[in-house]
Amino acid sequence: MALKNAVLAACVSLVLVAVVGAITRAEKQHYKNKVVEMFFHAYNSYMNFAYPADELMPLSCKGRVRGVDRSRGSVDEALGSFSLTLIDSLDTLAVLGALDEFSEAIQLVLRDVRYDSDLVVSVFETNIRVLGGLLGAHFAAVALKEKGHHQLSWYSDQLLEKAEEVGQRLLPAFNTSTGLPYPKINLLRGMEYGDVDKTTCTACAGTNILEFAALSRLTGNAAYETKARRSMEAIWMARHRGHDLVGTTIDINNGQWTRKDSGVGAGIDSYYEYCLKYYILLGDTEYLHRFNKHYTAIKKYISNGPLLVDVNMAAPNKMSRSFMDSLLAFWPGLQVLWGDIGAAIHTHDMLYHVTQRHNFLPEAFTLDFKVHWGQHPLRPEFIESTYFLYMATGDPYYLDVGKTVIDNLNEHARVYCGFAGIKDVKLNTHEDRMDSFVLAETFKYLYLLFSEEEDLVLDMDDFVFNTEAHLFPLSLATSPLPPSPSSTTSPSSSVYVNATESTDQSGGPDAATPTDVGGNESVVMTRPLVCQKDSFAAPYIQADRYRRMMLQQCTVSRFGIRPPPQRKRSDGSVYQSRLSVSSLDFSDREQLSLLKDMGIVIQAMSDGRVQISHTMQLARNQEDAEEGWYLMQEIIKAMDAQRAMGGGGGGGGGTREAKQVWILSPDVEDDKIAVGPALFGPDLGGDKDYQVAAGLVILEESSKACSTLPGDLGLSGKIVLIPRGGCLFVQKVRFSRINVIMHQ
Repeated sequence: MALKNAVLAACVSLVLVAVVGAITRAEKQHYKNKVVEMFFHAYNSYMNFAYPADELMPLSCKGRVRGVDRSRGSVDEALGSFSLTLIDSLDTLAVLGALDEFSEAIQLVLRDVRYDSDLVVSVFETNIRVLGGLLGAHFAAVALKEKGHHQLSWYSDQLLEKAEEVGQRLLPAFNTSTGLPYPKINLLRGMEYGDVDKTTCTACAGTNILEFAALSRLTGNAAYETKARRSMEAIWMARHRGHDLVGTTIDINNGQWTRKDSGVGAGIDSYYEYCLKYYILLGDTEYLHRFNKHYTAIKKYISNGPLLVDVNMAAPNKMSRSFMDSLLAFWPGLQVLWGDIGAAIHTHDMLYHVTQRHNFLPEAFTLDFKVHWGQHPLRPEFIESTYFLYMATGDPYYLDVGKTVIDNLNEHARVYCGFAGIKDVKLNTHEDRMDSFVLAETFKYLYLLFSEEEDLVLDMDDFVFNTEAHLFPLSLATSPLPPSPSSTTSPSSSVYVNATESTDQSGGPDAATPTDVGGNESVVMTRPLVCQKDSFAAPYIQADRYRRMMLQQCTVSRFGIRPPPQRKRSDGSVYQSRLSVSSLDFSDREQLSLLKDMGIVIQAMSDGRVQISHTMQLARNQEDAEEGWYLMQEIIKAMDAQRAMGGGGGGGGGTREAKQVWILSPDVEDDKIAVGPALFGPDLGGDKDYQVAAGLVILEESSKACSTLPGDLGLSGKIVLIPRGGCLFVQKVRFSRINVIMHQ
């Protein structure tokens, strides 16, 4: 092996990639305040120039009214003369802590808004924006009232009543033989209007279950969730059984695909999102199983490195189109919730490259990143993924991405009356539109990206976002689905699975496929980022008791669900952990056996790093699984402590790209070896792309540097190879006080 032969090398050249500098707390606060100002510039422009119309026309400084302003075709089907932008903005006001404005806006909705206009609207858009907006604001108002905020002391479920009215107006669209809903409905007359469209998109039919499930559990009317589940079931049954892919559009009468392009962007996107989020929100493992199947297929056929290409669902080995659309930018954020952070990083990097090239993400771009469709209506999907990746990694790089987005919005999209969509990113021309999602999502995710925990009046760990970034609380899982009028059996009765089936029900990437986090850590940790509520059914523990225990224990981080760092089992008993971070030795067979019992797998990666993954289903029993979960928390804290040792400097704390050791010696062939740099100490790259370190290479095997090395070894000025094992890496460096290269 070249690395072993390098002991004889006379000089070593280290090729290192420069790191992104950490943003200061003051700078972060500055950009957070900038986002607040930008939001209110848009919101006040809408209220002053457009309300009660659905949307603001920012170039004309007036409201957009269907039937009065020139039709834009299907785009206008989001407008129902129900003050769309106000409803979509409600819970953003709450998240920003603007509680006086939030309270006033709710009262305006209750006083002014009607939902019975004689207009044909999109079922999909009305569901995610209006029903989702009303429910999200209701949940926010209830949470704030419970926290004692006086601005909401008057609130008493009034928005829920309005949400139920909207739900009732949407229900007739689901009365089809397949269960797939009609894509459009008349708010006043239901399905009794003109030429009814018989084809719908997969996302249109598969993005109702969060809102409808919430409505069922709040009102006691099972019809909503039952119909949404039936629609999801129809899509699942129509998938290609050999490839587990779905098409883009489907006939609602016979369930046959009318367009077989398969991807993760427009027309399909939020169907996948709701498969995973329905599981996260309500714990139904059948939907996790479906997402697993789809995700495996996507990784096999649609993912092409960082690219996400459309294929034919029946013949997926060839691309069906030569461009990507901007809606797929949500995918890295969903991958974070799933736990596939490495893949999320790579795709996000690609999207940021396109953004940097054109200032914004074009509506569609070619595989070589040229503009295909030049529009950009200030969509939120890219910043949504940026937010989730920042919460998952803590990498300040994503704050720099957010700063770029903010600066571009202010420089290129800001106008006197709000923010105008970009008509053509190549020409930087404006369009007279400011979609409601700019206020509902774009500014919400930007605010959350730059906010500290103490800035927030709502704990984001308690919520799941719908596809319009509206807040849905995890506490919904404690509200059972009422009996269906046609059946006394709850559709959730098949939730619990046997432990022997757990491989297919896993809540994260396959343990055999290490998740790469971009080379920024010398130890990689991957674990399911969703709470395994039902992993231990019989024979380990009674399913219902385990479910209640998990609902009490699991708390959602901003990028998934994590257990609290406690030392109590679910039955309240206190136990002494058998292992701690300080005692870990991955060369100790007894310790490896204990870790295996806890569901923790240690795996050496090709670049020399160690992957530590935890999967509850792999544990010997429920008690061992809990202990393993808490041990993972200790490991994470230890990693944080290592980062802190490096201060704001380097040591890899903020690096993203893999670094390399490049061995140059007359005695061996040139060899480049990928390495995982320490998260502390000086950054050898500095502000350069590389730095040279020359010296005699010595192999130190006697103590593995797990104790103070004798001074007479003559190691000063040398580069020392030290074997792994025996103690932590940070201890080896502390004892040796020299430049160190670890080896297998």
